[in-house]
Amino acid sequence: MRTPCSTYRACLFDLDGTLIDSTEAIVESTTRALAELGWPALDRAVVVGHIGYKLEAVFPERGVEERRRLIDVIGRHYDALCEEGTALCPGMGDLLHDLARRGVPMGVVTSKRRHHTEAVLTALGVRERFQVVVACEDVARMKPDPEGLVRALDALDVPPAACLYVGDTRVDVAAARGAGVAVAGVAWGTDGPEVLAAAGVDHAIDRPEALSALFPAPETGGAG
Repeated sequence: MRTPCSTYRACLFDLDGTLIDSTEAIVESTTRALAELGWPALDRAVVVGHIGYKLEAVFPERGVEERRRLIDVIGRHYDALCEEGTALCPGMGDLLHDLARRGVPMGVVTSKRRHHTEAVLTALGVRERFQVVVACEDVARMKPDPEGLVRALDALDVPPAACLYVGDTRVDVAAARGAGVAVAGVAWGTDGPEVLAAAGVDHAIDRPEALSALFPAPETGGAG
């Protein structure tokens, strides 16, 4: 685990479970989709525990086309639920304001669909904070592949060593490792601090304001 050194110049965020709490919208849209398709219902804990992971982990017995159909139906229900059923994780709004005040370029790298991502960020009033948003349609290979992070780094014109990725799952850690980016694991998301520590996060974060210490302080004007 790295020692905070205030050397990062840019910050990329995972979305669900890291930046936003979309639990209720995801659980409800998944429940409705399973009922519509006639699939067995899932316990809430199972759905919550797999936010940020691929459906193969939940339905290994289903074929690719079946899972694709489920994703489409979940997405249709999520269209109606995503804005009202989502909130910023506590303290994240203040963190984004603070990092913007410091002049830190920021972006989002998510496996969520672009129209959902844009709708949620806009509804929460934070879309303008991000200079780049990489969604699932923007990559050929989603996390844990590092492609999305590499694309975001290119868009921000920032070298990997100068960027921090903030996430809540082992998938995020693996993607960051592949991109050569340091990773901060947040305690309030899907996997939790023990799992993230075992995955080898560089910084364990128990509250959003702790991330501020990893970036240079804002410049202050001199006297005169």
